Amino acid sequence: MKNAPLITALAVYVPPPVALDRWQDIEPTPHETAPSGWDAWIASWRREYGARTATAKEAASTDLNDASAEGASNPRVDRAPVELEADQSGLAARVTHAICAARHREAASIDFVIFCHTSLNEHVSTTVAGRLRTIVGTPCFPFSVSQQQGASLFTALQLATDLLIAEPDARTILIVAAEKWCPPFSRWTGQAILHGDAAGAILVERPALATRGLQLIDASAHPLHRASAHPPLSRAGIECVWAPALLSTIDAMLARHGLHSNGLAATVGQAIDPKLDDLVCRHLGVCSTEPRRCAYLGAADSIVRLARTLGSHRFTSQDRILMWGIGLGGYTGCALLAAHGFPSILGDVDSHNSA
Repeated sequence: MKNAPLITALAVYVPPPVALDRWQDIEPTPHETAPSGWDAWIASWRREYGARTATAKEAASTDLNDASAEGASNPRVDRAPVELEADQSGLAARVTHAICAARHREAASIDFVIFCHTSLNEHVSTTVAGRLRTIVGTPCFPFSVSQQQGASLFTALQLATDLLIAEPDARTILIVAAEKWCPPFSRWTGQAILHGDAAGAILVERPALATRGLQLIDASAHPLHRASAHPPLSRAGIECVWAPALLSTIDAMLARHGLHSNGLAATVGQAIDPKLDDLVCRHLGVCSTEPRRCAYLGAADSIVRLARTLGSHRFTSQDRILMWGIGLGGYTGCALLAAHGFPSILGDVDSHNSA
């Protein structure tokens, strides 16, 4: 515990929510103004995967009808945060600038930048992790964790812990997550999950460099077994496919640290499926406090929800916080944190409540 890394700062940005009927009208606009490299890449993607050519408005209309049919039993998500100006790289840069601007001039340099994402940057020639390294300004090693959606943060936290052990000279690691959805990739996926745009960042430091923050006691991410992951978006339901592996991951983490669910001060889940959230809460014997009409923010979801939880709860020293998430490609993840003072929170943590 004494040597556990500290999360000393969080930055979040969630653009204003847009009603879905308005979104269907404005969604074609970013596609029409997209850079030529994006159009060329999409043309190649369509040839390889045989996707039919359709306008964004046609695709959105079809997705809305399909999602309504599949998600009739779930609370309806009727709007989502949509970024109308910046691309994915710009969203990631925004929260990175916020973290860097809030640091003291004499603060230790950032040694690693880990960028988490699922969606693609419109400017296909831009390496987002490389851009973030430029913003940080000092020599550091940037890399990405891709296509793990809500589990990517837990992979990044696990990597951050391992890097601080393996690299004695490393002192500070910045984790940035951003999602921005553009045609022809739909904001809807199976099981009526609506994806929103957002960005979040977490600063992880050695305990010797900071005295206040959230202790990162443990973090892990795991792929589903092949047999379980074969139909991840089947109509059987997300809770049926992911629940056994997710609950096993949570139980194993609590057992490693001699904890029971009644020793948790808060649980931070994800806005991916109400049934899965209910199942996890029943397993832990806690009441769900997650809003049910929020769009899913992918890789940024857990950071936004952690910031909101910190803003709405009063934690005492050593209170434990459990975070969990999944990736629709077949991943589960969780992290165990302990309050050790209060990290800096940058950005509007309440904006997602209305999303």
